[in-house]
Amino acid sequence: MIKNIVFDLGNVLIDYNPSRIVNAVFTDKSLQDQFLKEIFQTRGWKDLDRGILTFEEHTRDLVSRFPQYARELEWILKNWHKDQPDVRGMYKVLESLHHHPYALFVLSNASYRFYNYAVSNKRFFKFFDGVTISAELKLLKPQREIYDRFCEIHQLVPEECLFIDDQPANVAGAMEAGWQAYQFKDSEALKRHLREVIDVDF
Repeated sequence: MIKNIVFDLGNVLIDYNPSRIVNAVFTDKSLQDQFLKEIFQTRGWKDLDRGILTFEEHTRDLVSRFPQYARELEWILKNWHKDQPDVRGMYKVLESLHHHPYALFVLSNASYRFYNYAVSNKRFFKFFDGVTISAELKLLKPQREIYDRFCEIHQLVPEECLFIDDQPANVAGAMEAGWQAYQFKDSEALKRHLREVIDVDF
């Protein structure tokens, strides 16, 4: 029986699309592709989410390798997290769930900077009973331990948790940890799924 609904942040609640800011800074397609990868798709970015690297360290590394683009790189790394709108329809989903007898949580691969900005600027955090980010635990989804530690922290039974994430590997990781899980596509598809598995009206 589902008692707890656990949400990812990026591309479930928040429209995480770093190419927007990279493309706004670099107009050349080859540079756009290069720096999208160098900034956001390397081990350094995962280490930020794991909480073992600071943005200052990540910035210094990039600037040391691409000094001719120092100003652009510094600006992107200071501002990337500010251009992240809500995923369409998800505020209403959370608002509706908040009025039903389910506990709502967040479990997200996220750096401290991303989380601190989001929690100060996103109204939907008021609906949650608890939030855990990867940087706090020094773990990343889909590692089994992050799901186990989340349940320990919030005193939850895995079988009573429904996890909603956009990444197939993270969904599979939750299921291997004994959770129920659903791969997010959009708010309308999610509402249809929730109507099937819990007692909820939208």
